[in-house]
Amino acid sequence: MKRTKHTVVEIINLTPETFILRIDRMGLHFEPGQYVILRMPHELKGREYSIFSATGDAYLDFLVREIPEGEFSRYLRHLPPGSEIDVEGPKGYFVLDERSKQGLPIMMIATGTGISPFHSFVKSYPQLNYRVLHGVRFADEAYGRESFHPDRFLICSSRLDDGDFFGRVTDYLQQTSVSKDTICYLCGNSEMIDQVTTILEGYGLPPENIRTEVFF
Repeated sequence: MKRTKHTVVEIINLTPETFILRIDRMGLHFEPGQYVILRMPHELKGREYSIFSATGDAYLDFLVREIPEGEFSRYLRHLPPGSEIDVEGPKGYFVLDERSKQGLPIMMIATGTGISPFHSFVKSYPQLNYRVLHGVRFADEAYGRESFHPDRFLICSSRLDDGDFFGRVTDYLQQTSVSKDTICYLCGNSEMIDQVTTILEGYGLPPENIRTEVFF
């Protein structure tokens, strides 16, 4: 797939570990929920990142968590404004189906930076009939929460009781049933996705109502 060059606009620090990489859009068209591969110019090194921004934004945002052993995430964090980065994509099929766009109830369940595609969903389609469960360690890791309606966004904090629910998203779902007519979108680590899928199937949700995207 063709690689295009984009210019870094800004690095927006959110927490000591997490930041937003903002680059110019250069006319790139995408569907909310898709991802791109960011690559170092003239090199093969790169990594997949879901698009955090809305389809109507003039720029492209990516929510990135810097990890100690992650050479590429450290590279991204220290890119100065004006520098170039290569973009390959967009790719992926973790997008809203027509039923969701038409107002059927949906539930978005994320852990960590897995909130990225849901941020793009809601910013691009503000009329969605949605609820969000965001599993984080601490409430300050609820990235982009200001973009969601406060009555539709629930923070499940697992390390400190500073969110809306103290525990993991799996703990919350085991205590709170989900209608089998709900369309659920899951994004995060594979363990969470497997466990949540089992819980939702136990509530009678059919396979076509459970859509997943694994973040490694």
